[in-house]
Amino acid sequence: MAEAAQGNVVVPQTTLIGRDQLAGSIVEHLASNRLVTLTGVGGVGKTHLATEVAARVAGTFPDGVWIVAMGTVGDPAVVPDAVATALGIAPQGETPMIERVSGTIAGRRLLLVLDNCEHVLDAAAELVEALLAGSGELKILTTSRESLRVAAEREVPVPPLELDSGSSSPAVTLFVERARGVRPNFALDDHPATAAAVIEICRVLDGLPLGIELAAARMAGMGVVDVRDRLDDRFNLLEGDPMAPTRHRSLADLVGWSYELLDPTEREVLQRAAVFSGGFGLASYTGVFDVADDVSVLRALDRLVRASLVVADHAAGRVRYRLLETIRQFGIDALAGASSLETSRDRHAGYYAEEVAAQWEHWNGPGWRPAVDWVTAELANLRSAFRWSADRDVEVAADIAAHTALIGTTANLFEPVGWAESILEPALAADIARLPRLYAAAGFACFVGRPATAVEHADRAMELEVRPDYDPWEPGLSAFIGALANVYDGNLGRYVDLASVAAEVPSSARAFGLPALVDGLQASGRVDEAFALLDDSVTAAREVGNPFCLAYALWIAGMTLSSTDPARAMSTWDEGLDVVSEHGVDFFEGFLARDAARQHTTDGDLDVALALFESAIDAFHQAGNVAQLVITAASVPVLLDRIGRPEAAATLHAAMTQHPAGVHHVPELADLGDRLASRLGRAIDEPATVGRAMNLDDAVRYAQTQISAGRRERDRASSDGRPAGLTRRELEVLRLVADGLTTRGIAERLFISAKTADRHIQNIYTKIGTTSRAAATRWAVDHAVVTSAGVEEGPS
Repeated sequence: MAEAAQGNVVVPQTTLIGRDQLAGSIVEHLASNRLVTLTGVGGVGKTHLATEVAARVAGTFPDGVWIVAMGTVGDPAVVPDAVATALGIAPQGETPMIERVSGTIAGRRLLLVLDNCEHVLDAAAELVEALLAGSGELKILTTSRESLRVAAEREVPVPPLELDSGSSSPAVTLFVERARGVRPNFALDDHPATAAAVIEICRVLDGLPLGIELAAARMAGMGVVDVRDRLDDRFNLLEGDPMAPTRHRSLADLVGWSYELLDPTEREVLQRAAVFSGGFGLASYTGVFDVADDVSVLRALDRLVRASLVVADHAAGRVRYRLLETIRQFGIDALAGASSLETSRDRHAGYYAEEVAAQWEHWNGPGWRPAVDWVTAELANLRSAFRWSADRDVEVAADIAAHTALIGTTANLFEPVGWAESILEPALAADIARLPRLYAAAGFACFVGRPATAVEHADRAMELEVRPDYDPWEPGLSAFIGALANVYDGNLGRYVDLASVAAEVPSSARAFGLPALVDGLQASGRVDEAFALLDDSVTAAREVGNPFCLAYALWIAGMTLSSTDPARAMSTWDEGLDVVSEHGVDFFEGFLARDAARQHTTDGDLDVALALFESAIDAFHQAGNVAQLVITAASVPVLLDRIGRPEAAATLHAAMTQHPAGVHHVPELADLGDRLASRLGRAIDEPATVGRAMNLDDAVRYAQTQISAGRRERDRASSDGRPAGLTRRELEVLRLVADGLTTRGIAERLFISAKTADRHIQNIYTKIGTTSRAAATRWAVDHAVVTSAGVEEGPS
């Protein structure tokens, strides 16, 4: 599988003008300070500068650079949740999220960028203090209109662009570049008055980049003299008191001026667009405001994009629009002034409640990927809509919470589970029609460390869903969620009972119930019964067409097969990893990779085991799944011993035996410790001492380092003295190809999956420059890998 990129930094699409020296100094400040805050007036370019700096330093942070847009967070209480969501960190039990985030990233070498903190300043400062106290490796870059006032903070003021050098100043250069974006032939010398007018525009706008860009955008249909004159007329306040400090020249005035230049339709679209958080598509806008003529909206949006009042993002194939936060706030104020804000937000919440419910209808099937993509893209809008409606319309809030949690959990988005739990009491008091599915969604609390509570929620869902006064929904799904809650709560018998209920219901939920039943049966020692249902469980998942469900079924099937048919187990997990890779089912990536790696360590291909362990550690580390990370890291010493790195195995063994979960789930550790002690004798003392001094983060980094070193070492050793650089395993495969074995036969002979065997064959073809088995056989004979009679020769 391809290695996932670390972080979420996107290189800015527009040139950073007049900021190179400042950007360089910020990079230097980050090297010597743990917290750097960029401060300055709105519109001065703090976000652009922070993004540019983040892109420049990304390579120096092995755990990534992560940008969190705080502008979409309206409630200070959810600041930690927003950071957790961006980092893919799940809630855990009753642990406060601020502690959960701090504990998860402790020891990671990453840069966290918190952008636009001014409206949640105290909450951001509290979070930053907690994160810095919990990790000596973390660095934080924030942007705000004022400093966070945290002890470790290094404040870097971001001034307006320089104007003193006239027509060659950065401010004028920015104006010219942006003007050419809407009028390619724009030039300062196209008229005697142009240069002077541009300089005057930049001066009146105080060199603020956003103001300059807004003015430059007018070049599509106006001249610089017209713009200059309108600025003078519009900003009488700025000219009225020549002694007034520059800081009193408001960006809101500039936005208001630009707003006044719009026609009525454009003004209405801009106002209404302000109700969205985190962006919106055309369909969302027309749906919220019940607009039949989407062409008129498109024209207005195009005009607003050209005016730099709206940003158009084209990355997802379809255009998604968003407002800069300053302009969005202007629109909110305009809606409030027109007494339209509450109505607009009610419409927004109602639309997202209906839409997420509609997405849910297609979730358990081929529509899984579009549904989770939609929820992921719209999470900020769903969050905003839920919080707005929670105190106004409990049915709307419950619909948003229930369906977002039911869909989002399968995409590692656990925040909405908390929404569902928080609205249960008022929803129960109102006795809403969709109460059963809200309780079922709250049952996913088993994934965030509250299994006992999750059992109660799921039991309540099953109790209510059979009553005719509630809306019907997916039969059997509550039972499946209840089964999961019970197994997380340690009740294996109830797990089997409820999985049986889900498996017997004639609905698409059966595709989830059957794998759960197979898992429960084999875990209970009822292996024959589990095997009898194995093929049906995978078939049911294939028929439903939900890739999440199929990955789940293949993972369970592989575990069930691993003790009796390792080759088939590995082939099953290989298919599961293909499903994960093709459809982005990140939830199961770590589980499939880790269990396949353990099987390859014992029975299969050690090179594949190294690669899979690397993938599994990355997946669990990124998700902040500490329990699974411990089990995975504890499985690696056995592999290190197998590839001839006993000292490294002894070091990691000593580190991981300090973690009970690792010892419990990896019973091979006990025998490995005895073998290493016997083999190394007194030489084990030093690596064991080093290992016992490691915390979990140290141990994980050590495991990653040793896996990388082992892969490089084996790559070098495999090609030494062998024709065409073929590895030892590739030579084995080539000899079996020459013997006439099929891919399946090779897999069975070498105890590997058919997919792995085919991958070896394709690698061989590439290295020896052929495309067929017959040509490969001739090459093997010509290079003395085999004789014409099939007797093995050549290097072994």
